[in-house]
Amino acid sequence: MIRRINFNSLTTRLILLGMTFIILGGITRAFLLGNHLRSGLTGLASAQLQTMADYVAKNIDHNLVERREMLKRVAARVPLELLHDRKRLQHWLAERHVINPVFSHGMAVLDLSGILLAGSQPLNYRAGNSFADQDYFQQALKSGFVIGRPVIDRNFKLPVLPMAMPLRDRAGKVCAVLIGISALNSPNFIDTLYTSRVGEKGGLVLVSPRDKLFIGASDADITLQPTPQEGLHPQHDRAMQGFRGVGLDVRFGIEELAAIASVPSSGWFVVARMPTSELFLPVTRLHRFMLNNTVIVAPIFIIVLMFVLRRVMRPLKNAAYHADRMTHGEIPFEPLPVVHNDEVGHLTAAFNRVLSKLIESRAEHEHSALHDALTGLPNRQLLADRMGLALARLQRNKGSIAVLFLDLDGFKQINDGLGHKAGDTALREVADRLSTSMRGADTLARVGGDEFVVLISDLGDNAEEVAELVAKKCLKAFEQPFMINDTPCRLGTSIGIAIGNDASSADKLLIAADRAMYRAKEAGRGNYCRA
Repeated sequence: MIRRINFNSLTTRLILLGMTFIILGGITRAFLLGNHLRSGLTGLASAQLQTMADYVAKNIDHNLVERREMLKRVAARVPLELLHDRKRLQHWLAERHVINPVFSHGMAVLDLSGILLAGSQPLNYRAGNSFADQDYFQQALKSGFVIGRPVIDRNFKLPVLPMAMPLRDRAGKVCAVLIGISALNSPNFIDTLYTSRVGEKGGLVLVSPRDKLFIGASDADITLQPTPQEGLHPQHDRAMQGFRGVGLDVRFGIEELAAIASVPSSGWFVVARMPTSELFLPVTRLHRFMLNNTVIVAPIFIIVLMFVLRRVMRPLKNAAYHADRMTHGEIPFEPLPVVHNDEVGHLTAAFNRVLSKLIESRAEHEHSALHDALTGLPNRQLLADRMGLALARLQRNKGSIAVLFLDLDGFKQINDGLGHKAGDTALREVADRLSTSMRGADTLARVGGDEFVVLISDLGDNAEEVAELVAKKCLKAFEQPFMINDTPCRLGTSIGIAIGNDASSADKLLIAADRAMYRAKEAGRGNYCRA
């Protein structure tokens, strides 16, 4: 006899749903997990690339500053009388180069027409050579220290970086130009740029936006090559315009993750880049593994699920029966929706009666724990929670909050003269009037016998104006007399205001507002005073 499948049974539906989820879930999970891993790998690689770019940029900047300071010191000490004695000048420069050889190709002095007067070894230029056409010479005459455009050295046939500094006489007039030349790949300069790689195909690039030139790179073939035209690589265009950070770009059809860091002393920037195909290789392998694993595991899992669910659901029926018995007053609770007439539906119906009573009791307890029993206003504990949340938001969004501390004037006369019940009536009336003066987002709390606190959160630059406006509204609420036991009674309040920011604490704000309130009382009551 063939047994009919009962589609009304939760066991049957779970088996069918499990079969569907195992097959489709394996495929979906591979792609969802892949995207999650891509995001995680991108964040991790971005941080690492940015750290590498920052480190290399700082190292290059340090080396540039070291050479600039060397030029400054030498320029300040060059005996100007040696400008007319080339042999002694050359000997003087050679001594300085030996003491501190930061310029791998040496230093030289040019006269005002750009003619070489003397140079230290290993600078291999003859005296009398003209450098008048060099950009760094012309700029040094006009504006002081300058970093020239990197070029291929005429003699050494290597990429070099020239720097220039004017020599001035005592009157401040330029009388010559001191230059220093370093090979780009010389030790303690930017040699790290040429030897460092990121993965197999990634690396580092040093770019000069002023010269629109690749100064150096892990790929030696682009050294001293012009940068690409605008529009070809959006990330590169943004970097040339000042962007610094991490982003994705497509270079020669290959997607890359690139981090950009500035070299402040020169206006250059360093790019640390890595192809995303290398970055996401583990994700690709994971996709294949998960899909293959699903094909193998799915049939086995479905068979096991059929047997296990039938066993698991029998105790569930018994649990529903016992839960139904517990609903007769032992555990209170509130109704939950019963979607299907199955095992879980029966259990849900049984628990609904328990849960409804439980939630009602919990709600009453929570309300009484966080609200004032007389006025229904938030009490000190709830106020502290809301102040903590408001201050936490300031850590993310900045801005300000305001705390108004109110103490009633004349309440003691009502409480002593008309009785405590009249005092309670007055407090409730005060709470009602003050509540109408608040914004929906503000908190009015009763923190003591006749003490109230107003919390105004998420304020901007006009925090003091808003706080004073609310204080005035609170004072206005006391202008009309209070009818207590058919007797008109006058009540007033003194208000202290404290403004806080993301560095404030709840306790200090309350103390500051309380002290300001006492100053308001001393000033004549019925006033407000700022901390």
